[in-house]
Amino acid sequence: MRVLVIIIFLTLASQAKSDGLFSWLFSSGQEIKAEITLVNKCELEARYFIVRDLATGKSAAFKNGVAKLKTKVNSSLQLQLSPSVKHVIFEGNAVSAKKKMKLIADCSERKLKGITD
Repeated sequence: MRVLVIIIFLTLASQAKSDGLFSWLFSSGQEIKAEITLVNKCELEARYFIVRDLATGKSAAFKNGVAKLKTKVNSSLQLQLSPSVKHVIFEGNAVSAKKKMKLIADCSERKLKGITD
C-alpha cells in the first residue's frame, strides 16, 4: 500500500514540475495571460516565430522577444514558425502554460543516422 501511495505522489510531483504540487492541482483551467519570452538560438529573427495554444489553436507573435497569449494554466503551448515562413518546418516541444515562461528556439544541426544522399 505504501508503495502505491509513493508512486502516485511521485507521478503527481513530476507533473507539477517547478510550479508546486498545490498550484498544479488547484490552478488547472484558470484563465491567464501568459507572457512568453523567446530565447532564440536560431539564425531566424524572432518575428518569424509564434507560440500556439494546441487546445484552442490561438497563437501570438513575438515582439521584441516577448509574446502574450490568453490561455489557461497548464494548457499545452508550442513554439512554431509563423505561417508566413514557407518550406521550413520547426515545431518545439509542447509545454504547460503558466503566467511567465521562457521558450527556447534551438535550430542547431542534428545528426541523423541512416540517411544517405
